[in-house]
Amino acid sequence: MITADSVFMNGIVVTVDQKNSFKKAIAVKDGKIIDVGENEDIKIYIGSETKVIDLGGRMILPAAHDAHCHGVSMGGNSLMVNFSYPEVNTIGKVRKRLAAAAKKLPKGSWIRGYGLDNDNLEEYRTDPNRTINHADFDDVCPDNPVKIALWSGHGAFLNQKALEICCITDDTPDPVPGRIVRDGNGKATGLIMEGGGLNLVEKFIPQFTDEEIETAILNFQKLINAEGYTGYTDATLGPDNRNSGISSTRALYAYKRLADQGKLTARVSLGYYAGNNGVQTSANVEQTIRAFPFADYNKNPDYMKLNLIKIFCDGVHLGYTAWMMKDYVDDPGKKHGHSCFLGPEASDEEQKAELQRIINIAHCKGFQIAIHAIGDRAVKTCVDCLANAIQMYPRADARHYVLHADSLGDNATAAKAAKFGILYSVQPGLMDYLIEPSTPRVGVEKAARMMGLKEYLNIGVMCCGGSDAISGAYQNWRQAVQSAVTRRSKISGKVYHPELAISVMDGIRLFTINAAYQEHCERTRGSIEIGKFADFQVLDRDIFKVNPEEIGSVQVMETYMDGKLIYKA
Repeated sequence: MITADSVFMNGIVVTVDQKNSFKKAIAVKDGKIIDVGENEDIKIYIGSETKVIDLGGRMILPAAHDAHCHGVSMGGNSLMVNFSYPEVNTIGKVRKRLAAAAKKLPKGSWIRGYGLDNDNLEEYRTDPNRTINHADFDDVCPDNPVKIALWSGHGAFLNQKALEICCITDDTPDPVPGRIVRDGNGKATGLIMEGGGLNLVEKFIPQFTDEEIETAILNFQKLINAEGYTGYTDATLGPDNRNSGISSTRALYAYKRLADQGKLTARVSLGYYAGNNGVQTSANVEQTIRAFPFADYNKNPDYMKLNLIKIFCDGVHLGYTAWMMKDYVDDPGKKHGHSCFLGPEASDEEQKAELQRIINIAHCKGFQIAIHAIGDRAVKTCVDCLANAIQMYPRADARHYVLHADSLGDNATAAKAAKFGILYSVQPGLMDYLIEPSTPRVGVEKAARMMGLKEYLNIGVMCCGGSDAISGAYQNWRQAVQSAVTRRSKISGKVYHPELAISVMDGIRLFTINAAYQEHCERTRGSIEIGKFADFQVLDRDIFKVNPEEIGSVQVMETYMDGKLIYKA
């Protein structure tokens, strides 16, 4: 009889197997599960040196995997000033934090911040004719350039000093992809959007050091271990100097150093942002893919792997940079947005053709593809182009996926995704926060159907759960499940289309077995079954008996990876 290294007894074991079965005990040996069953079934594995963990009736689940995040960027927030909503929700609070930061720095030093939600600062939210402007803040730190990353990661706010240093004037042309936001008189407000806009700034800001980047990675892993995660997909790394180097190619090198030193406490799937300084063309994507040593990052894929190419198709609704079917409701002058490809004069058909070329390059080289798409036109175009590549160049089990994929009720596109095995990598924790800010842009009915996961699952789309963490507070998986189960807005308290809500079990599957499937890892993790890694999380209470409005308050008490305790509350 085999003797276990450890056994977990007297628990509520949520296996997340095909039958969603519940057991009471688990046996572990050499970091893997050797049996799951009732207490009597598992007792036979106990030997003189077996560690017995008495769960005392607590619930134990598979450890979570964050299917889409920006881990190194999120971890780097500890090196910057926090401007996150709702803690910072007025102009006055932004000014106060800027003034405090300026007092600690010599003149000329950059103030770097994160998490700003300009749309929800009270003065701008309550006055539709007023938008963020550097003039509201310049006087509190006139001698220090300021760059505050927006909570979405799709833009930043600069003060006048920073605009001057970065040579951004009222007459600077909009970059591709991106936008310099201007007021009604054509004056630059200090808000810049998307990769092209951010690239105007990054070359002027001091780069984070290699040591700081390593610290950011370890900070993030410590953060998610405490929330029950033992895996994540850090989706947008490299090339060049993105985010002051913290999510550049140097971040990939930092991951490899930490992996080689055995310092990682989570399994990480890395995504390569092929291109050049936030701009992706078919030419530079092919060039950068050819130049990078991918094989060096796949020597121990159970712990670190890099076989994902990240593509940006469009931006976000709030910045008028999402690529839509129809004109923006509140500003028809923006038309229907634009993709990230080619210049502003390119037609929709020309943009689609360039996306198809980029997809074909990555697909034919054997990579998995993840495409950021938020606008309904972007989602449809991505699904069409991925399906075309799959048909033209057949490949077994590519598992390409669309990130965010919020086509706002376009179920025909979802059905096509299901038909061709195209996944939707979704972030339900953002739904309860974005419906109302998005309503002026896309209209009441479309916004109200945001993140309609019940429809997607019923259609047959494999949906995988992530946080999209990059800036601001981390949305853990319980908070995301609460959002998907209740569909209640955090801003107004209103419930939107409750018939689109999913079950708690479906919510758990998003962040466990479905997320593992996205990574081609469903045979080794994502559920508590024989032969899989002993990656678990122990909760403080039964998540199925908690009031749905309180699921987000459920706490992780312990996290195990390879059967070893890596976090204890």
